[in-house]
Amino acid sequence: MVAIAFTAIEAAVARVLVALGVGAVAGAAGEAARKRQKEADEAKAAPIARADVRTKEKCKNCTADEGKPYLRNTAGWPETSIAYQIRITQMPPAPPGFLTEWDFGGTKFDGFRSAECLLMEAKARYDQFFDEWGGFKYRFQDKIFMGMLDEAVKQNNAAVPKPPIQLQWYFMEPTSYRYMSKILSRATPQIEVLYRP
Repeated sequence: MVAIAFTAIEAAVARVLVALGVGAVAGAAGEAARKRQKEADEAKAAPIARADVRTKEKCKNCTADEGKPYLRNTAGWPETSIAYQIRITQMPPAPPGFLTEWDFGGTKFDGFRSAECLLMEAKARYDQFFDEWGGFKYRFQDKIFMGMLDEAVKQNNAAVPKPPIQLQWYFMEPTSYRYMSKILSRATPQIEVLYRP
């Protein structure tokens, strides 16, 4: 069952790549993304990486600054997911029942840091859909992760020009991180996928 679901999603990724005209370039870009991920993981141990310094400065050529904040209704969301998104994105506070997110060119992102020209997406509580072996628990699950892939492709296409714009996806849990990092490294190698519990 797991192999079938993963194979179906891999096939869908391949179709998306062909439709986008991504071929051999994806392999090299995927390797570059894996190298960036390894460097980022190694840099976490450095004291400067742990310093949580924020600046109000803007990146001079960041077109994502042309976006605007908007309020996302969080009715029905688990508190864990809300708290994770707030912690990762550090967007301005919102009224109760809402989160402040970023709208850039009609595409929604969970957060934006102008000084880094960084668009962000935070994913929490997706490990609930996996069994203890990393396989899908439910039949409908492939639709959830295909929707996530579609969202990533849409965001990646909107997050231009690269550079200076960067796009990072953060995962709170290890199984969903491992699963989606494989998928996203093939379909959207420009997105940096990070595990941040």
